[in-house]
Amino acid sequence: MTSNGLHPASALETSDPVQIGPYRIASKLGQGGMGTVYLAEGPSGPVAIKVINRLLAVDPEFRARFRREVSAARRVRRFCTAPVLDAQLDVEPLWVVTEYVAGPDLGRMLRENGPLEGSNVEALAVGVATALTAIHDAGLVHRDLKPANVLLSPLGPRVIDFGIARALDAGDRQTATDLVFGTPDYMAPEQVQGEQVGPPGDIFAWGCVVVAATVGASPFASSNLPHAMYRVVHDEPDLRSLDPGLRPIVAAALNKDPAQRPTAQELLAALVQRPDVDSAQVAGSVRLDLSPLRRENRESREGREARESRGQARSARHRLPEGSRRRRRRDVLTGAAAALVVSALIAAAVMVWMVNSAPETPPRGEMVYRETFAADNSGWNNEGTRVDTGQGYTGDGRYTIRLKRGAGHRWSPAPAKKGLPDRALASVKMNFSDAGSDTWNGVYCEYSKDDQVANDIVYVLEVRGDGHGKIAKVVGGVPRNMTSDIPLPEGVARGNALLRAECVRGAGQVDLALWADDQLVIRLADTEANKAVGPPRFGLFVESVSETRTYFDDFVVARLP
Repeated sequence: MTSNGLHPASALETSDPVQIGPYRIASKLGQGGMGTVYLAEGPSGPVAIKVINRLLAVDPEFRARFRREVSAARRVRRFCTAPVLDAQLDVEPLWVVTEYVAGPDLGRMLRENGPLEGSNVEALAVGVATALTAIHDAGLVHRDLKPANVLLSPLGPRVIDFGIARALDAGDRQTATDLVFGTPDYMAPEQVQGEQVGPPGDIFAWGCVVVAATVGASPFASSNLPHAMYRVVHDEPDLRSLDPGLRPIVAAALNKDPAQRPTAQELLAALVQRPDVDSAQVAGSVRLDLSPLRRENRESREGREARESRGQARSARHRLPEGSRRRRRRDVLTGAAAALVVSALIAAAVMVWMVNSAPETPPRGEMVYRETFAADNSGWNNEGTRVDTGQGYTGDGRYTIRLKRGAGHRWSPAPAKKGLPDRALASVKMNFSDAGSDTWNGVYCEYSKDDQVANDIVYVLEVRGDGHGKIAKVVGGVPRNMTSDIPLPEGVARGNALLRAECVRGAGQVDLALWADDQLVIRLADTEANKAVGPPRFGLFVESVSETRTYFDDFVVARLP
């Protein structure tokens, strides 16, 4: 799987840095005319760091634009973007750090796998439109929106490089390299004609990206630059392949007259058919189904392994019928988990139904509580609103919990304690700084009778940065593992995950299920839950023996049918 750039990660060369500021360089993600992008490990986890070419960095005009635009980019809300986290703007080397998105870019996806299918096209259209609302609200214009600048993840598309495009632009002139800035197939007519480009130019590019996602290429694609630019200005796009519901919206975005194009907010409202659309709410609901990509990658790898085995035992195993392979894997995993569960110190009966094997997707329900952490007065524990606070709101739309070495664990209860359902699905986006084997991050559901520790009944559904998940139970303040450490399914990003915890209380029983990035990790039932009689409560949990920090976003509790 590719990541934050145009190419798969590659090994470092002797000329590449190994440390930039507080960031340890791990591999190279891509290289272009502006600079080189690296995957790095930072104080808060994996990041993408773009180092600007020295020829640009020594230009005083470029440095001034770079400083101005990156500073503006840091104000962009996180909606469907890879936000700017850090930057060095005044001394060489110039660099900018963004959130690492573990997913392929749309351009590479189209080249290697063909157009998107089904609901993925609509999800992409909505996600990129949402990103443009955040970018334009911050006073920025992307100017180079194209498939290569749209990363795909199960949590939806992420638009990148929105703060750097204008730094390359020299105002009313051409760029510092005397080349037309932008990608011709995705440039608006006014941009091709050398006029000042504003937000409507990004709307035009959005239309081109949606068409490309549907058919594989921009509606103005050509074999040479002059012809592509001519087509942008004079040709009418062929939109017959688009879904009928998308067709008029894309046609409006591709209007030759920028004054006639919708704004990003109008675009989003038309897509979701709600005039009062909330960008934050939409951003939290956009999802992409990348399972076909994961399946093709897995089948390709399995085929390569089979060829390399040269007819040995591995090849024979690959020739087992698909159903037999699936049943064998489920039996082995379930049996191993059951053996470990028996050895766990749990005074309860546990039925493990499934581990890491089913195509089951998380259930959907009616949202009864949501916290985006956009404001710091919603009642969560708060030790001071700042990015490096010990526990509380970051001020940029997230919530964070920090553990000092030896602190053990921290709980953060959601302030909604009344009216929460017995049948619930709690979800949260997590970014954990420690990818080691001693840090657990998760969601808990609680059914304690009162506030006395002796009456604690809490279930913790959690994941670890090295790619494992588990479910634990706390009885009378004493935690015990209900499962072994289960490997997360293939494709789940380490250090970043959308975690979903299903907690369903019945008569003397609590059914539990854990998903990571909408892939089932484990499902089990605690059949001795007679003491779980208190009102349902939910919250966040971090546990570690090391110093660590976790960021949370978009905490949701939904009522299941």
